[in-house]
Amino acid sequence: MSKAQPMNPFSLDGKIALITGAGGAIGAAIATAFAAAGAQVMLANRSIKPAQDVVTLLNQQVLQAKAIPFIATEAGCRAAVANTVDAYGGLNIIVHNAGGCRWTSLSEMTSEILDDALTLNLKCCFWLCQAALPTLKVRGGRILITSSVTGPRVAMANAAHYAAAKAGVNGFIRAAALELAPHKITVNGVEPGFIAKGRGVLSEPSTRARIEHYIPLGAMGKANDIANAMLYLASPAAAYVTGQTIIVDGGVTLPESGFAMDKLYSERHG
Repeated sequence: MSKAQPMNPFSLDGKIALITGAGGAIGAAIATAFAAAGAQVMLANRSIKPAQDVVTLLNQQVLQAKAIPFIATEAGCRAAVANTVDAYGGLNIIVHNAGGCRWTSLSEMTSEILDDALTLNLKCCFWLCQAALPTLKVRGGRILITSSVTGPRVAMANAAHYAAAKAGVNGFIRAAALELAPHKITVNGVEPGFIAKGRGVLSEPSTRARIEHYIPLGAMGKANDIANAMLYLASPAAAYVTGQTIIVDGGVTLPESGFAMDKLYSERHG
């Protein structure tokens, strides 16, 4: 008589996940990790083509994935949840990964720039959760958010709006986790440090080398580093974890290196 195979604590078999910002490097990596772990994934992105490109690659590997457009409004958040439930018949995991801002000094910040940052990074957390609660309360679920070390851990010039939003995200995670625990819904997040995305200023060799000099592990992180942390938090292995964030930064926010990073940011953005 053969022995029963042990359960994979990181399996997402039978789970349905909605991931916002899934057309970018980190979002695509999260979607790929979740699909490979057995989940049915819905990739929501402002521009549908990058998300659809990821879906095509996943479908070629016989993994279940679909794509929908994502608009960072209350109606857009509710539509993303509804479309996921309609497509797959339910919802177990939400990952609000969409985020960002326009770098702007305090003296030049407009109400529009401030509102855009707060809406995308913070308000969408509320709207997505509110829309998903009726479904998640049925059997429990996971709410995951991509936060940042900027705001909760380190300061960055020309990013007061982004820092305030991400600090707010961490506060939301803790308060929502307490409120939703009776419904067996966990709320957690990941705080990325510098992540190489293959484009933008961080991909410039001179800039990258200068930044990596201050990272204790000596290199910028990869999108998969964030995806792996998200997979843990979404999986049965993290069933007893809630109200927490995992810092994935190569040690850059450790006291000595964090002080050096503050100086680096001041030089770069000041």
